[in-house]
This record gives sequence, structure tokens and C-alpha cells, in this order.
Amino acid sequence: MKELKDMERTYKKLLSAGLLTLLLGFALLIFKPIGTASIYVGALVFALAFIPLELAKRTARRMAIIAFRGG
Repeated sequence: MKELKDMERTYKKLLSAGLLTLLLGFALLIFKPIGTASIYVGALVFALAFIPLELAKRTARRMAIIAFRGG
């Protein structure tokens, strides 16, 4: 059960990091605070946001397997 709690904490952190990074990428694309470079930086940040989101998805899948197994 402790393993699930630790994984849940990790899942929440990864999901928060991914969503905040997505929000930052969107903000750069929409508001363009650094001019034309904002488009490139925003696209890069947007792409990098999928790394923690993918890790969160894998963590959630692992949590589901443990929960269904009864552990």
C-alpha cells in the first residue's frame, strides 16, 4: 500500500510539471513576449512538456496494475 502512495505522489508531481510546461508553451505561443523567437521557444517547450506527461501515464498504468493485482 505504501508503494501505491509513493507512486500516486510521483504521478501528481509529473502531471503537474507536464501541465504547467504545456501552459508555459501555450503562453509563449500566444503572447510572444520575446518576439519571433517566442514561436520557436514555445514550440520547443510544448514538445518537451510531453516527457513528464508520458512518465505520468506510465506511472498511472503501473499503479493500475498493482491495484488490480491486489497489492
